[in-house]
Amino acid sequence: MGPDHVSDGFWEVLESSRPRLSALESWLGSQPWEVLEWFALAYESAAESLADFSEGVSVDGEVWSEDSTGDLCLWVVGQGLGLWSSVVVGDLPLEEVARMYLGRAPLPPDVVTPWDGEVSDPGTIDHGVYRTRFAEDLHERLGGM
Repeated sequence: MGPDHVSDGFWEVLESSRPRLSALESWLGSQPWEVLEWFALAYESAAESLADFSEGVSVDGEVWSEDSTGDLCLWVVGQGLGLWSSVVVGDLPLEEVARMYLGRAPLPPDVVTPWDGEVSDPGTIDHGVYRTRFAEDLHERLGGM
């Protein structure tokens, strides 16, 4: 799947908030439920385009579980369009990016501007905002994505 399958609007929201997680949370908090669902689905779609989670990713001879591979791919999306598209087009192998995720290799500063705060993956913020605003679990609403 090419880098054009995820809406430019999704990447614009993510990048315009960076590096402040609070800015992303504030934007999500001001949106109707349809936009929160759109954002969550776009995030998941972008992550799924990186790998088949069920096959895992091989890192230093160890094949990761489906959950760990999914977490890695969600993290990649959270780092932004630059890193994500580098993986999608094959410039950066997912195994090398996994080393970045583990802290064994540096993030490329020309590709990634780190988020502030403790969280490096903003992928769960939308779920928290949705639960707070609509008293419903977004994961369940979207069919357990």
